[in-house]
Amino acid sequence: MLPHYFRALVLGSSGTIGSAIMRFLESHPHCEQVIGLNRHSVPAINYDAIDSIDSAYEALKTGSRFHLIMNTIGALHSDHFMPEKKLADLNASQLNQQFMTNAIGPALCIKHFSQLIDPAGGIYANLSAKVGSIEDNRLGGWYSYRASKAALNMLIKTA
Repeated sequence: MLPHYFRALVLGSSGTIGSAIMRFLESHPHCEQVIGLNRHSVPAINYDAIDSIDSAYEALKTGSRFHLIMNTIGALHSDHFMPEKKLADLNASQLNQQFMTNAIGPALCIKHFSQLIDPAGGIYANLSAKVGSIEDNRLGGWYSYRASKAALNMLIKTA
């Protein structure tokens, strides 16, 4: 539960979902401050430059604590690859990129940014995907995306 007045941090604030959440929080009458981090913000956060996570944390750690942190960063595909439709399409480069974007980057964000939650209480939320469910996965395909989201879901469950 959030306090009546709260501070928020949105990771991935320039994406479709992240920018919508930013607009909502900026117009919310009880959100005292919202900070958005993305590839172009200062400080920046970019999973292709994994050290940026630590740098962004270092830049924010001396400020006021947050009551809400939302990580909206994730990707199903990119300009370089699309979801695999069959096992023959699976390749190491795509697996590596999907795990970096959908599991490793978010895990390192949990490690660092969860320390910025107000000690009196707060919420840290990661967006994931139902297709990352091991129990409910009847469709097949999208192998690297599904595996990376399953890894993220396990990291969240055990954090």
